[in-house]
Amino acid sequence: MSDHYIKEKIIYIYPQLVSVIKKDLQFLADNYRVVSPDCNWTNKKMIVFNFLYQFFYLLKEIMGSKSVFVKFGGYWSFLPCVFGKIFGKPVFIILGGTDCVSIPELNYGSLRKTMLRFFIRLSYTLSTRLVPVANSLVETDYTYFPECKYPKQGYKYFFPKIKTPNSVVYNGFNTEIWRDKNIPKKRNTFITVANINSPVRFKLKGIDMMLELAQEHEDCNFTVIGMDKGYSETLRNVPGNVVFYEFIPSDQLPKFLNESEFYLQLSISEGFPNALCEGMLCECIPVGSNVGAIPEIISDSGIVVQKRDFNIINEAVKKLISMDVAEREKLAKRARQKITENFGIEKRKRAFFSLIETGK
Repeated sequence: MSDHYIKEKIIYIYPQLVSVIKKDLQFLADNYRVVSPDCNWTNKKMIVFNFLYQFFYLLKEIMGSKSVFVKFGGYWSFLPCVFGKIFGKPVFIILGGTDCVSIPELNYGSLRKTMLRFFIRLSYTLSTRLVPVANSLVETDYTYFPECKYPKQGYKYFFPKIKTPNSVVYNGFNTEIWRDKNIPKKRNTFITVANINSPVRFKLKGIDMMLELAQEHEDCNFTVIGMDKGYSETLRNVPGNVVFYEFIPSDQLPKFLNESEFYLQLSISEGFPNALCEGMLCECIPVGSNVGAIPEIISDSGIVVQKRDFNIINEAVKKLISMDVAEREKLAKRARQKITENFGIEKRKRAFFSLIETGK
């Protein structure tokens, strides 16, 4: 490439910089100059300031940009869509999960909050195209968590009048980073990776069910990575065969996944769970709930639990640990194959570049 070549600019906006967003930024930077405003929208006290900062940032950057990407619908997605309309720039909102659901019984989902829901609806209406990471985020029947009053989830269920086109673009994974590293699997070991820092997150990610499984299966070992230390200290009667880790650097995580035989993803709500796919790439046999993209990800490489019922979940675990070594190895290989064939990073990369180049 010529030194005189100047990359076209795109804007990428997010509420908080996390690993899944870093992956997008890295591959987008291969072909474009990516700029992002440095705002943390997770602090509610900063919302008004962030709106002002974002307004002037967009005023400065929008004219020279080719397109705008926004990760998740929220307060931060509204102004980019307004500026996109005014200046004729395409705006693509990447829908991730909580921005398409409402589960008030668990105090979860952006669409249960009146003001946030208002800004999300306007954003989705004004954007050029919505880019959900799973088909379930568009509209899907919801039966896993019986306490939920809504029979469906997905933005089209809550906003039926929105006509904005959508394209599902799955998350993508580097299959060389997440792979079998010839580390022996520890028999009957289960692992979950999730950010757990509150009672809502604890139940949302199915950690309560995991602890019940640990009590039932004393000969098995269970690991949770991402458990906030302060919150874990509030838990009582944690079985001795459960280990919590607060934070593991991403370069060390493959080792933990390689050592584990099974990956548990018993979430009440998900979009497209990255850690599940990373576990499967490391040949963990998956057990997941019937929510979001989980059934599509797991398919016939593990077990999909249809209902949040401990007896049903327990039967699934019993079935897995009763398998012989040959059966386990066959499923483990199939789990990796599912991800490598369907969810490689190159597919996501090509889809994003196509959106940018066509502008629609």
